[in-house]
Order: sequence, then structure tokens, then C-alpha cells
Amino acid sequence: MNDIWILVQHRDLSIEEVTFGLIAEARRMAADLDQAGDVTAVAIGKGLEEALPTLGAYGADRVICLRDYALAHYHGEIFASELARLLKQFTPSYLLMAQSAETDDLAPRLAALLETALVTRAVDLKPGDGGKPVAIRAISNGYLFEEVFIEHPAPAIISFIPSVLTPDDPHNQAQVEVRFESMSVKPDGLRTKLVDIIEAGTETMDLEEADIIISGGRGVGQGRSFDIIRQLAAAIGGSIGGTRPVIDRQILPFESQIGQTGKTVTPRLMFNCGISGANEYTAGMEKARLVITINKDPSARIFRFSDLGVIGDVHEILPPLIEQVKESKDSD
Repeated sequence: MNDIWILVQHRDLSIEEVTFGLIAEARRMAADLDQAGDVTAVAIGKGLEEALPTLGAYGADRVICLRDYALAHYHGEIFASELARLLKQFTPSYLLMAQSAETDDLAPRLAALLETALVTRAVDLKPGDGGKPVAIRAISNGYLFEEVFIEHPAPAIISFIPSVLTPDDPHNQAQVEVRFESMSVKPDGLRTKLVDIIEAGTETMDLEEADIIISGGRGVGQGRSFDIIRQLAAAIGGSIGGTRPVIDRQILPFESQIGQTGKTVTPRLMFNCGISGANEYTAGMEKARLVITINKDPSARIFRFSDLGVIGDVHEILPPLIEQVKESKDSD
């Protein structure tokens, strides 16, 4: 079949916005690659019955949902086995997903089970010579891009960087019918089991799940100068992120990079410290809810993406703020 499938990504019973972006990407791909099939959204989980029908307004032609109590939390072995079964049954041309901690584990498992092609960190998919699809993916920390020609039999699995997925506006209030499937994997046959769920601390939490993020740029400085970012994060219980220059200088690990070639974040509160606001960075944080920016340059582009801007030196402004936060905690 020429159908294109997308993986519904959700958290706390709510569908994440990247899912709407995947649907828009699937529709664009169908037009560019002359695919005449449907766009199908496939969900795995429990408690999504009310949210899934709304996917029709974003362009999904149908929705398939695997639901079971055993699917309430991610389990790589179960999710890959169940999704592989559905893909073999319906034989779509492509399965699209957005890069995340879960899909980084799921995608290679699934590709191995299906013995099919897998392209990770894609930024585009377009027709190549002879009509064969070509995936564009970032390499060398985003400084270069490579073309990957997909010649393997369907279904090919494509994992996109979330920041390149832009959803279309819902075009109507129509709801799509949801087809529910039951889990077929028997727990007795599993080689792994979920023992416990340990909530990540702010220092180890994936930035895509962080509620508060303190992000530092080149303007903060190197070495001990960057400690001011860590101190603020510790004081208010935030996670630490950075721009690509900070990562290139090895001040922070690659997992802490925010931007088009790093993480796309949507925290409730975000501090931008010493960051000019290059497009590569703002593409990854523009959907943060409340953004506070500190920068010495009043014309810095980052102020366009900020709810509150403070013009000044990070090392002069943050210390009294940190002390005020500590005093407030002590008084409580």
C-alpha cells in the first residue's frame, strides 16, 4: 500500500504537538512523492480515547490505537513487537516519528524486527532521481547535511528532528474514526519487564521533559564563569541547556544542546542568559511558555522571543537573584 503512517506521541494523556507536525509532513510527502494512499496515525498507550478522534482535523485519514494496561508506560520490547505486527499486517510505505528519548530506543528495535531502512535525525524527505525518496539528515553536529537514498522495501522508518515539524492549522472540526487493536504479545514470553519508574532529577532529566530550563550561551563565558548558570538552576530547580557554541566548547554535553540540531523544548519557564538568539537556537525554544532573557546587547535577536528582557551583564544580575531565591526558600 502507499499509505504513510505517523506515530502518535503523547504525554500525560495529551497528544504532543509534534504529532500534528508529523501529520502535516506526511501529507506533504504524499503530494511530493505522488503517494495516493492515506495518512494513518498509530497510537500505543492507554487512556487516549478522547484525544485521538481530534487528529482528523489536522489531516489524519484514520487512526489505529493499540490499548492495554501493559501499554500505559513505554516498554521497548512490547512497543516494537506490537508495532511491527501492525506494519506487517497493513504494509504502509513509511512510518514517520519525531526524535525523542523513547523513539531513539523504539526506532532501531523496530527496524531490526522488520529488517528495513531507518533514517534518524531527518530534516526533510523529498523525491530523488527516478522517483526514489531521499532523506536529508544533519551530521557533524549540524554543520553538514547528507542525502540518504532509500531503496529498501517498505516500510521505511524516518525519525525527524522535532524542530522541523510544523503543524498545519486544524481545518475543520471533523473527527476521524479510531480503530482499536488489542495487544498480542504474551507477558510470559518477554525477556524484559518494567520493574519501576524512577522520576528523573532536574540535573539528569531530558530537556524535552523539563518544566524549568536555564540556558547559557557564549556570552556567559567559559570554565568557572558558567557556574553561575548551574547555581541558578540549583536554586530554582531547573535543568541546564545551552547553545551550539557552548556545546562545541565542551562546557556542556551534546544532550544539553537546544536548537534546530539539538533539542526542541517547551518548558513552563525558561531563562536565556548571554544568548544572542541565532535562528538555529530559537527554532528549538520558541514554544516555551514564559521566557526571561538577560543580555548586554539591547538589539540582540533573542529579545524578540522573550516575555521579559533584562539588559545587563549576566554575572551582575544573577547573583542577587540567586540570593533572593535562597532567602525566599529559607523563610518558607
